Amino acid sequence: MRSVLGVLTILAAIVLAPATRAQMSANQPEVGEGVRAFGDRLGPDVVKGVTALYHPLHEAASKDGVTVTRDIAYGDGERQKLDLYVPTNAASGARLPILLFAHGGGFVRGDKQDVAHFGYYFGQHGIVTALMNYGFAPKAHFPSGGEDVAKAVSWLRGNASLHAGDAQSIFVSGNSAGATHAATYGFITSATSGDDGVRGLILISIPTADSEDLGPQDKVYYGEDASQYPRMSIIRHVGGRKLPVFMAVAENDMPSIQRQNKRLLDALFERDGKLPVYKTALGHNHISIIEHFGTADESLGPDILEFMRENLAK
Repeated sequence: MRSVLGVLTILAAIVLAPATRAQMSANQPEVGEGVRAFGDRLGPDVVKGVTALYHPLHEAASKDGVTVTRDIAYGDGERQKLDLYVPTNAASGARLPILLFAHGGGFVRGDKQDVAHFGYYFGQHGIVTALMNYGFAPKAHFPSGGEDVAKAVSWLRGNASLHAGDAQSIFVSGNSAGATHAATYGFITSATSGDDGVRGLILISIPTADSEDLGPQDKVYYGEDASQYPRMSIIRHVGGRKLPVFMAVAENDMPSIQRQNKRLLDALFERDGKLPVYKTALGHNHISIIEHFGTADESLGPDILEFMRENLAK
């Protein structure tokens, strides 16, 4: 059992946003208006338009208090690399919670550098944050994303002396395709493993919890053999490992994303007799739900920090 002093040290390291800053404080009005103008669509114009709205906010945001080490190999694959965001103001000897995050990109694109603002946000709140790349389809196919997450978790546990992270307080997260990879690890590829130190899953706009309801673009990762889809379906495996789950969806996420999140919610309710921690990010869409981290808008950050605080290893 961990000492009470040790637990208090870790709890103190997770610094929530100042009380004088409202959780839903807005950025410039044109940012919110610009996001809402895209509705619940997703396409290249939406990705480009929303990231352009947030780019100056990320550029202007403070990068203080975090040491970044880029392109650390967690495996032998070309894309098996992660960037590490480590708080610089941790108390001597403190072991901080670890957040592993996999970016989105429809299983075929994206990069950890695209979500650097996510790493800085959590690093500045006392979390050792690892942003990971992973293999892309069609070269990579199910369940390789979950297997990449497994390798990243193993690296974080085996190299705790390099980053001040607590190998018994790891949280696995992702958005969009990255959320599928995080959930694949949490419910499928890690289900028969020993204690890996993972204390919870943080799933943002998961697109394929039910693999029997795939969109055409998803089959590049899952393949065309529909007879295999049931065994790939996360909702069929939630009973394998009962990790705490935080789920988030954007108010203006695409209908397919909202449907997939509902099916995972239903499966978790059936498993536990209650809903998991769940948050709708008001005013956001599939891109802004991640882009808003590190800005004046705190639609999700404080809730994720609280979820981590409640589920730390005792």
